[in-house]
Amino acid sequence: MEKVYRNELKYMINTHQQKVISSRLEQICEIDKNADEQGFYRVTSLYFDDYTDSGVHDKLYGINKRKKFRIRIYNGKDEVIKLERKVKNTSACVKDSVMITRDEYNHILAGDLSFMRETHSPMMHDFYVLYRTRNLRPKVIVDYQRKAFIYRYGDVRVTMDVKMKGANGLYDLFSEVAYRPAMDNAHTILEVKYTGFLPEMIRDMIQHGSGNMQAISKYARCRMLG
Repeated sequence: MEKVYRNELKYMINTHQQKVISSRLEQICEIDKNADEQGFYRVTSLYFDDYTDSGVHDKLYGINKRKKFRIRIYNGKDEVIKLERKVKNTSACVKDSVMITRDEYNHILAGDLSFMRETHSPMMHDFYVLYRTRNLRPKVIVDYQRKAFIYRYGDVRVTMDVKMKGANGLYDLFSEVAYRPAMDNAHTILEVKYTGFLPEMIRDMIQHGSGNMQAISKYARCRMLG
């Protein structure tokens, strides 16, 4: 089945803008079920890149079509562990994911991908091939708090990410690592993902003082931390 690309818009907004836009979206959207009392949940991702660091360089050089792999968990737990591939073409992207077990995760960290040899997942096969041929390896952990709004009538998801930080050198998502701030607490990354068209109601809400759209890469920002 052909993958459907979703449009993705990104903005950097301040605390006041976050509160205004959030209060408006809360009137018509659902909040992600994983959120806490304040509406946020924690996202932690281990990003991979090849021997030329093409994931960083393609972004910096403005290459329109690029691909990234990551392993993602939520709220620091191993109940849901996803191996994900994100392919982006300009402002449109398509994401594939497959659930992996904690044992499979440990094998990946140890460099043992033998369990992927007979996989039926095209995305996992792609990861395996690039791991073997382009030396795909863990590069950085990216961690942040996310508030997610879901507008089902237009297949729209609006997220607000705060307190972003990164860790280089230690790559276990379930271990204590030394994080460094990658964004100050006065700013929020606002992302809007939708298929087809963006409903006018949502467009009006997110453009309320949201500023200009920006090309923001959490992975690239955290890699620059050194």
